[in-house]
Amino acid sequence: MKHQFTLPAFPDSNFQIEVSFWTGKQRLYKDEVLVERSTEKGKPFLIPDHNGDIVKAYPKATFPDIIPVLEINDLKHHIVEKLKWYQAVLAVMPFSIVFIGGGALGGGIGAVAFMLNLQLLRNEDNGNLKYLKAIGVIIAAFAIYFLISTVIWGWIN
Repeated sequence: MKHQFTLPAFPDSNFQIEVSFWTGKQRLYKDEVLVERSTEKGKPFLIPDHNGDIVKAYPKATFPDIIPVLEINDLKHHIVEKLKWYQAVLAVMPFSIVFIGGGALGGGIGAVAFMLNLQLLRNEDNGNLKYLKAIGVIIAAFAIYFLISTVIWGWIN
C-alpha cells in the first residue's frame, strides 16, 4: 500500500510511504527518492533536510492500521487519517472468521478482506457507498470461507 503525505518540518517536500501487508517492510520516499533507514534501535528513517542535516523519523505501529505514524523529535505525525471507531470495527470484522473455527484458512481470508476494507474505507467514495462495499467484503469473506471449507470437508469425508 502506498500513501502520500507531507511533514511540517519539510513543507516543500512530498513524501510517500510504501508498506507491505505480507512482510511489514516499509519504504519511505522523499520527493521520489528512497530515504535511507538506520539499523539502530527503532530503525528510524534518515531524512536529509535542506541544510544537509539528518532528521530521524521513527515509524510507530498503530492498531488496527498497518500504516505507521512517524515520530520526529517526540512528535507523532499521522501519515493517514486515523480510522473512526466504527470504521476500525468494519475493517477488523473479517478476522472473526478465525473464531468460528477458521484456523489458517479463515485467517488468510480474513487478512485479505481486512486489507480490502482498509483500502475501501480510505477511498474518496460517497460515505454510505464505501460502508456498503465494506459490508459486502465481510459477507463475501464469510461466503468464501464456508464454500472452501465445505469443499475441503467433502474431500476429507
